[in-house]
Amino acid sequence: MNSTNVYTGTFTTRQGQTRTMSFVRANDMPASVFEGKQRPHQNSDGQEVVYDVKSKGWRTFNWGTAHGTVRKETIQFSFDNIQK
Repeated sequence: MNSTNVYTGTFTTRQGQTRTMSFVRANDMPASVFEGKQRPHQNSDGQEVVYDVKSKGWRTFNWGTAHGTVRKETIQFSFDNIQK
C-alpha cells in the first residue's frame, strides 16, 4: 500500500452526461506502474487519462468541463493490480 492523492470531481462527458469520478493522476503514481511506457498527461483540451479507483480502470477526466472544485485527499492505495 502506498499513500497517494485521490481526486474526486464532477464533469460533463462528450455525450453531455454529468459524471462524478474518484481517480489517481498519473503523476501521483509510482514509475513502476508504467514500466517504460510514457505517462499519460493532460492534453490541450483539458482531457487527462487517469485511473478510476471505483471502476478500477483507466478513464478520461475532462478538466475543461469540470463542475466546481475537484477535491483532493490522501489515501492508502495499492498499485499492484493496475492493468498496465
